[in-house]
Amino acid sequence: MPLADTGENEVHMRRHLPALSTRGAIATVAVAVALAVSTAGIAAASYTVGDPQPELAQFHVGATGGTGTGAVLSDGTLVLASPSANDESINVCGLHPGNRACAWTAVLRAYAGGASPDTFSGIVEVVWTGGTDVSIVSEDCCYLQVGGFDGGAVVFDSTNDGRTFTAEIPAGTISSVGAATYADGQIVVGDQEISGFTQLQAFAPDPGSPTSAIALVGLANSYDTSLTTYNNGVLVASDNLNYSTVYFAHEASDFSSTGSYALVASFPGLVTGISGSALLTDPSSSLTGGELIRFFNGASFGGEIHVPDYHLGDDGYFSLQEVGRTAHVFFEGRRDSYDLLSETTTSAGHWSHQTQYATAIDAENLAPVLGPTGAGLVFENDGTPLLAQPILNAQSVHITFAIARVKVGHTAVLRGSVGPHLAGQVVTLERDASGKWHPMKTTHESASGAFAFSFATPAHSEAVRAVVRDKPGYYEYGYSNAATLVALE
Repeated sequence: MPLADTGENEVHMRRHLPALSTRGAIATVAVAVALAVSTAGIAAASYTVGDPQPELAQFHVGATGGTGTGAVLSDGTLVLASPSANDESINVCGLHPGNRACAWTAVLRAYAGGASPDTFSGIVEVVWTGGTDVSIVSEDCCYLQVGGFDGGAVVFDSTNDGRTFTAEIPAGTISSVGAATYADGQIVVGDQEISGFTQLQAFAPDPGSPTSAIALVGLANSYDTSLTTYNNGVLVASDNLNYSTVYFAHEASDFSSTGSYALVASFPGLVTGISGSALLTDPSSSLTGGELIRFFNGASFGGEIHVPDYHLGDDGYFSLQEVGRTAHVFFEGRRDSYDLLSETTTSAGHWSHQTQYATAIDAENLAPVLGPTGAGLVFENDGTPLLAQPILNAQSVHITFAIARVKVGHTAVLRGSVGPHLAGQVVTLERDASGKWHPMKTTHESASGAFAFSFATPAHSEAVRAVVRDKPGYYEYGYSNAATLVALE
């Protein structure tokens, strides 16, 4: 099933909010004699490789550009795309899981046969269509003349992970492109914030001729169009800046026909985003927190669930992506240096802890690009430079001494366990010396997640911990609690 069915191609809130502060550092010092479970994005003072977690550092994926998106392909390849600063081309960045720079790039150019080059407008949408196939969708404005086609949605297709693309293919006559998803073998696009009803148009990834049929849904003067795939059908949400509506067209529908869409819900406030079965709205229209999330069951939405705010409040730039049945919500802490924060939930309403990453103050759009495990990155685009923030799964590590009080020179035995189980991962035993962790020896995690160390008890009592190696692109380093070995004379 294409990843778009889990909400890969959704649209996020793109309103601009003023900066409030400069970046602040994220740091904490590991306390060796207490339970010190590592938290993603929070660094501990140490010289040990993997601490303070370089695998979570931001990295550049472009110099500058406009609003773009990304997708994860079946082989794990990540494809990002955004328009150039002058909108005359689209820049594509391809990455393998764990890459910290574009492994390859491609430049897609607007039609240049007229008196002056065309330009792309709206959002550059990346749509995974299965296997190693990916399409880049945007609007070419305004001089392209191909078979009577005078501007509208165009596609560029790739069959090799986004390394190379076809020439520009006219696809549809929709007036703008602000959202896209892949459903039932078709690319479905929605318009971008125009005065009128929400426009929807569907076409094949390799259309033989431009589609002219257009579906109209939503309220008059609709904005914030957001699309996602649900059970191979299409969910579309939009608002008129005061009220939101959600329409659904089932699988095998004509997604370019108004009659295929049925109203399934309406709520006060703004649409922040929709992905899979998850809908995020802002009922107060304040854009600074107070978001609500609801989950679709195929016929209607369940009750509203409040999205926990950051403790300093005044949050903004919310976005989300559902993976499986887990909704990953991302936002910026506007009163804490615009640091990126994330949290997850399911329809049961139980929230994970908030994870804090580096500042995203240069980003005007947060586009989650997560794979089937929930790992991937957030594409911080529409700024200078374009940045990617790795989003990795945590490893839970626990250690304990078989006997915590051992005579000097006698053998001490330490046992540990890791979850999830990643057989063969390197585990490093570290000791605390004056507040800094130093490696002692290594072993490997078993298929059941177990590991053990034995060593001669030193002359003085000391604290130790275990660090499990990261799996690039999927799992961050795992840090255990600290355990103290008491040396007996």
